[in-house]
Amino acid sequence: MHISRPRSVLLAGAVAVTLSATALPAAFAAPSSTAVISEVYGGGGNSGATLSRDFIELANAGSAGYDLSGFSVQYLPAAPSAGSLWQVSALTGSIAPGGRYLVSQAAGTGGTVALPTPDATGTVAMAAGGGTVALVSGTTPLTCKTAADCAADTRIVDLVGYGSAVVREGSGPAAGASNTFSVARGASLADTDDNAADFTAGDPTPVNSAGETSGGSGPVDPGGPTEPGTVRIHDIQGTTRVSPLKGRQVTGVPGIVTGVRTTGSRGFWIQDTEPDADPRTSEGVFVFTGSTAPEVAVGDSVLVSGKVDEYYPSTTTQSITEITAPKTTVLSSGNALPAPVVLDAASVPDTYAPSADGGSIDPLALDPSAYALDLYESLEGTRVQISDTRVTGATTAYDEIWVTVKPDENRTGRGGTLYSSYNDQNTGRIKVMSLDPAKPVPVADVGDVLSGATTGVMDYASFGGYNLQATELGTLTDNHLQREVTRKQKGNELAVATYNVENLDALDEQAKFDT
Repeated sequence: MHISRPRSVLLAGAVAVTLSATALPAAFAAPSSTAVISEVYGGGGNSGATLSRDFIELANAGSAGYDLSGFSVQYLPAAPSAGSLWQVSALTGSIAPGGRYLVSQAAGTGGTVALPTPDATGTVAMAAGGGTVALVSGTTPLTCKTAADCAADTRIVDLVGYGSAVVREGSGPAAGASNTFSVARGASLADTDDNAADFTAGDPTPVNSAGETSGGSGPVDPGGPTEPGTVRIHDIQGTTRVSPLKGRQVTGVPGIVTGVRTTGSRGFWIQDTEPDADPRTSEGVFVFTGSTAPEVAVGDSVLVSGKVDEYYPSTTTQSITEITAPKTTVLSSGNALPAPVVLDAASVPDTYAPSADGGSIDPLALDPSAYALDLYESLEGTRVQISDTRVTGATTAYDEIWVTVKPDENRTGRGGTLYSSYNDQNTGRIKVMSLDPAKPVPVADVGDVLSGATTGVMDYASFGGYNLQATELGTLTDNHLQREVTRKQKGNELAVATYNVENLDALDEQAKFDT
């Protein structure tokens, strides 16, 4: 269910600017239009449960932030009586575009795994087998107790009935909820106002606004395996964008630690030193350690056990193949790292992405010799190297810069790279980030050059596509880009200018308006 509500005023002004982030091809799944309830779990702390708390997860399938100030999530028993009341959990903050928002609820006496840090906290003891959850504009308890009455209440933004719920959307409630299973929407967050069709049961996968999940502390496991298991990284990555082992537990996956990330989405990358002969299968993978910093170092030889997962940073993007809830055995330290794959004008194809005739490209077999997107996917999690790359986007507030490994691809007179269309994207363009917080990427402008070699791990992120998580940065060559100016209009001329204000909001700080 979607109820429209006023959004912040967008303003327009003068002087065109170029955005550093580009949209992904239209082949990806279309998102829902606004905030939805994405997952519901009422079995926390019950017999057989791993998680210790119930939770409600929200998601934003839109392209702008969704303000939750003054909103609430509310819960009603599956078979409400005349005396049943909706229980209210107030919300604050907002859901980022493509992001998640986690509301923790009551804890049970069982379970051993905590939720990731919640964005809001309630005290509702939700039933595992059935109930109704609503996202509500306001904090006044709802009064409706039938599906028809709730459908008529314009305060309800979205509603999910699960298990045996009388109050639900569509043909029936979401099926399969239990002490061990949550009900969740698919990756596309499709909302057809039919709970039975939109939700499926599966292992609980709570995600907070920081992208953290549960159970991924990533400790070194002194009692873990000492010999590699039967599964290798290339088996996990497979020949398409989605792992053929998604959802499966793997044991003793061998690799050398090639990068460690201690902020944001914490974890580390491992790479197999014994690759297979298939260029489509990546030999690297990200090990997600949740809210705790990983206890490994670059050069460690490790065996990793955990669950294979596909994390979608946004509803309009590809996924990242990960090993989650990991246990790690360190076999030795100080090992040599695998040689990086060189990315340059000769190695990156000139065509960006395959076509899926309007559908998802996820099931298509990768063809890294034909498509740049496929090449980058086949290198996901592996070490790569770029050299003497021209900067196409100035350093952002998040210490990122965009560069191109193809110096002659759609070059502009000022040293940038012209973006043609969704269907004709620049194949050599990559975002560079630093894994060392003490050594961020240099402050650069369009047309500068990141000279020498930059080496790191190929990663993927929402709205940014593929990025290089650098362990070694090149040095900046400043080409002194000057601000553009124009001549004064003549008496018989009309001067016209435009300005893309990039979602300027009436509630933004004054400094943004001044800029």
